[in-house]
Amino acid sequence: MKRAWYILLSLLICVGGFAKSQVNIIFENNDKSKVEKLYKLETMPDGAQRLTIPVCDIERGIKKVSVISDDYQANKGEDGYFIMPALMGNQIFFKFDNSKYQCHQLQMPFWGAKTPKGTYVAIAKGLELEYTLVAETKNGLHKMYPRYDIDKIDFDPYEDIVIDFYDLGKKATYVDMAKVYRKYQLDRGEVKPLRERVKNNPTLKYSVESPFVRVKLAHNKHPKGIGGFNSPKWDKITPELHVAHTFDSFIDIMRKMYQAGVKEADMCFVGWQVGGFDGYFPDLFPVEERLGGEAKMREAVKIGKELGYHMTTHINNHNMYKRAKGWSDEFVSKNRKGEPRTYVYWPGGQAYHTCFQTICDRYMDKDIAKLKDMGMNAPQHVDVTSAIRPSPCCDALHPNNRKQQAQHQIRLGEKYRKNFGGFTSEAGFDHCAKVLDYALYTSTASKGKAFVEATEKRLKRKMNNPPMVEFEILPLWQIVYHGIILSNVDWYTIDCYLKPKGHKLRLKFIECGGRPTFYWTKYKKQSDIDGIAEAYREYVPMRYLQYEFMDRHEEIAKNVFLTGYSDGSEVVVNYTKKPFEYKGQVVEARDYRLFKPSK
Repeated sequence: MKRAWYILLSLLICVGGFAKSQVNIIFENNDKSKVEKLYKLETMPDGAQRLTIPVCDIERGIKKVSVISDDYQANKGEDGYFIMPALMGNQIFFKFDNSKYQCHQLQMPFWGAKTPKGTYVAIAKGLELEYTLVAETKNGLHKMYPRYDIDKIDFDPYEDIVIDFYDLGKKATYVDMAKVYRKYQLDRGEVKPLRERVKNNPTLKYSVESPFVRVKLAHNKHPKGIGGFNSPKWDKITPELHVAHTFDSFIDIMRKMYQAGVKEADMCFVGWQVGGFDGYFPDLFPVEERLGGEAKMREAVKIGKELGYHMTTHINNHNMYKRAKGWSDEFVSKNRKGEPRTYVYWPGGQAYHTCFQTICDRYMDKDIAKLKDMGMNAPQHVDVTSAIRPSPCCDALHPNNRKQQAQHQIRLGEKYRKNFGGFTSEAGFDHCAKVLDYALYTSTASKGKAFVEATEKRLKRKMNNPPMVEFEILPLWQIVYHGIILSNVDWYTIDCYLKPKGHKLRLKFIECGGRPTFYWTKYKKQSDIDGIAEAYREYVPMRYLQYEFMDRHEEIAKNVFLTGYSDGSEVVVNYTKKPFEYKGQVVEARDYRLFKPSK
């Protein structure tokens, strides 16, 4: 069936045809002057039209390079949308007069447009970590284009700009756009399906079939007047640790889960290390004594494994603090001035970017050895790594451009896979896709929507210039990576089973094929444990879908969505207050139903 799909996809690309044989390139110089040139496109064997801008054309003094194609334009009121693979949302409809939205932090290097003229998708295949995707409207004319930020590379451009443009025909949708990119990733061997990878990896197979349960043990209190988490005041105080759970209570949580019927889970210690959550990285040890210390943590690991659970920890290889014993002026990432590259403020103080070359070479091996000695046996969860594009390091002794940093992040993931059977992180930015096994969330659209609603409530009016992107959870990432990388869908679908049955977030989690994930809950009430147990019970009969590609996603009736998988399985999610009939079976109001393929 998958082979048939790829043949069909190739035909779809070929029959689309291309009216354009060239695109307009705008070079913006440091003195703000601009030069426009037309570049011819080259026809590729897969039907793409390829743009190549050689490195030698990007002279010093050029600040930005924008790639303008008429296919990625539409007028206000026309049917269709732009597709942007961004955390806050994926769709932009043609409804604005004058507006602008741009995103540098992109999960995947492709973008698309469905307009009355046709459906198009473009994949960045060279210098793909260095562009901002811009959507803008002037007098009702909507445009989307990549702008390569040459001035932000911190080095000379290190490879040609390469973009492949595909014409998918008028009937195609965002699903087809995502499938073109999925095919590209699979065909070049960048990723492999879960079905293949679990054959020789029982640890990963266990993760596929179990929920991910994170327990935050300790974090720093937020003193009054500190002015938010990203506040310089954190550098001037000694944070006070708040203990939410000890290792004894972690043990109690696991026992209650087991008694409630949860027989499989990847259990994750969060905030276990010295200083608690967002403590003094890169330091992990000693284990925080106020939680019970190393001996009690080892006991918790032992008991968890006796219950049949797999055990892991939350760590951070992205941040470094001067308060840490492991701080090094020599090994931290540097900016172009040779200064430590700043990140944000956390309770540990000013955080600095690490250089992933030095993390791989100087830090992580001893931590891996210690964690293995303590009995950890689940995929290692590492904060931030796949949540943002990597930053360059300009230290003369370990210089790395953005792409080289990404390659060191892949080295990091390979080490964790070798030692723990897997590597997990957050947000699913796919410069890490080659080694990523699970993303804690792949969307923050619900957070964006909540922010806008709170802002409008405070202002007591609609925002004058709201973001162009729709704050709706669209399974764009899942259409690419379901069946390849495990995921929870959205920031707010974490703990969604603590919501009442029929809640929108629970239904959205099912619609997007998520892996049950728990974190924010306090684990203090039996209802918290019952929510985990309910999620586990519902997941077991559906977890076989994790091995399948997501091949269909459509609204088959108003507020009724169908998600189709590569084995023929279908999940129908009914968000309405009335029952919905599909294939002779009833999908109850605010509920879902799995339709397995006929044998």
